[in-house]
Amino acid sequence: MATATKDEGKKRRSVVTAATRIKIMEAAERLFADRGIDGVALREIAAAAGQGNNTAVQYHFGTKERLVYDIFDYRTNLFEPLRQKMLDQAEEAGQLRNARVLLEVMCLPHLSIADENGAHPYSAFLAQYLTRSRAEGIKHPYDDPEVPVPALRRVRRLIVERVSYVPPDVLRLRVGLCKLMFLNMLMRRDSGFPMPDQDISLPSLVDDTLEQMTAALTAPCRHDGLNLFDGLSLPQLSVQPEAADRI
Repeated sequence: MATATKDEGKKRRSVVTAATRIKIMEAAERLFADRGIDGVALREIAAAAGQGNNTAVQYHFGTKERLVYDIFDYRTNLFEPLRQKMLDQAEEAGQLRNARVLLEVMCLPHLSIADENGAHPYSAFLAQYLTRSRAEGIKHPYDDPEVPVPALRRVRRLIVERVSYVPPDVLRLRVGLCKLMFLNMLMRRDSGFPMPDQDISLPSLVDDTLEQMTAALTAPCRHDGLNLFDGLSLPQLSVQPEAADRI
């Protein structure tokens, strides 16, 4: 009897801990989306999550880098069943070579995460990460080939096969930029663009953005245009093609 009571107590504590972690991750998403990862203190996240202890984030996650990693792990695992279902539907319809369909599998799950105002803080947070923090070395679970995200990895492989004429380094950049097109579309909408009087619905925005993404992904890969930069003195860039290559 005492053992059963003890086990029940452990289960309750485990549920409470899991719920607290989710509260902290969702609060961090919102703050990171608004101010960037570097612009938010851990104590601010704890307060936004309703935690009385200022060190709650350190207790549950240890470091900010681990918090960011665990947010991605949490959201990626939520997306996996959606992506798998979409892949199954695409396979049944014989559409696994359709570039737009593959981009839909990659991006549409982001629409499943919205706050009480219909905004998409996770998408804004991910855009912040892709454009800033990824290049600073903060890891994403996709970086680790042992992390089980089979649907995500499969759609990425199918994209590589679909545009096999594009060199791998160029393709990584294309996929990253396509992803940012989708995320930035959601960010602009959440910020009030297009204006309400333009009467452009979210489905219309999504459809048009996916058309643009498809065109960008499948464009020919050639460098036979005009030499527009000949004679110009340009700064040297430190190129890290993998910086935007995360989902």
